Parts: sequence; structure tokens; C-alpha cells
Amino acid sequence: MAQNKEQIKVAAKGGLFIARSADEPTIPTDLDTELDPLFNEVGYFGDDGATFAKGEEVEEIMAWQSQTAVRKIVVKRDFSMGGTLLQWDRTNVALAFGGGEWTEPKAGVYRFDPPADYDPLTDWVGVLEARDGDRIDRWVIEQGNVTGDIETQAVRNAGMTLPVNLSALTPDGKDRPWYYLSNDDAAYAAAS
Repeated sequence: MAQNKEQIKVAAKGGLFIARSADEPTIPTDLDTELDPLFNEVGYFGDDGATFAKGEEVEEIMAWQSQTAVRKIVVKRDFSMGGTLLQWDRTNVALAFGGGEWTEPKAGVYRFDPPADYDPLTDWVGVLEARDGDRIDRWVIEQGNVTGDIETQAVRNAGMTLPVNLSALTPDGKDRPWYYLSNDDAAYAAAS
């Protein structure tokens, strides 16, 4: 592969956009169409930025006649997106805590109730967008749940944060849990 600095990406700006699956947002299939208004941008991330992660669990099949595996089978794949959210609003709090409901029991007093013990996990659609000049990259999870622990600290010398990890599910009738969109000709070019 030849060296090509045009294939280096820097996510100078971007954002994570989420919508509840139950609201049936139009899921983006291109980069020309604006995102459905049902999507909410989660706002500022910590300076570590946003992440898109892929993990695999592989089972090795060993044979008596070989000291190395003779075959490997993927038994589990994980895909997720997220990061550390800095903004606290009704959407981000519900996202971080896996659903729940907001009410206003008294004027100017807002109450958040997390999901009840036996509530199912809330399904979300997530779009992670990164921009490098005119280049746009989008990772789309059509259905996912927020997983992992939430821990924040209330201290005098730092903002409180909401760590969020949206873990992909494969939607009914499909065989892939996510896809990637880009208008970057350099990224699509064949290696030389």
C-alpha cells in the first residue's frame, strides 16, 4: 500500500444523534438527506471524543494433529458507539439510564424515574457522525440498547458526566447490526 495522506481522517467535529426506536424515526441511508427531526443530538462529549467499537469472541477448534487451531469460528460480535456526555438534559439522562420517565410534579420541580425493575431495555437508533472538512462519515446502529455502568462524580473542580455506550442489536429481518456511510473518495479507493 502506497503512502497517501488523503486517506488519514481527523474527526475535527461531529456528534451522536439518537432517537427512540418506538418513535419510528426515518433511518438515514445516505448523507444528502437531513436527519429525521426525531433524532436528538446529545451535545458536547468529553475531550476523548466519541467512539465506535467492534469486538469479537472467537472459538478455536483444535486438532490432535496440530499445535495451532485448524479452524476458528466467530461465536459473538459486539458493536457499540458512545462516549462521555457532558450535557444533562431530559434526553441524555433517559439515554444514559436506559429509559425512564420525566414528570413535573410541581412547577419548576422536575422528576426523573428510571425504568421499573421489570421494564424491558429501551431500544434506540444511533447515528455517530464525524466530519473532516467536506468529508462526512456516519456509523448507523438501527437498533441498540444502552449497556454498561453509569458512574458520575459531583466534585467542585470538574463537570458531572454521563458515560453512554449504545450496543447494537440485529433488527428483525436483517443480518447486520450496523452500517457505515461516507462521501470520502480517498477512503473508498482501492489500495495501491
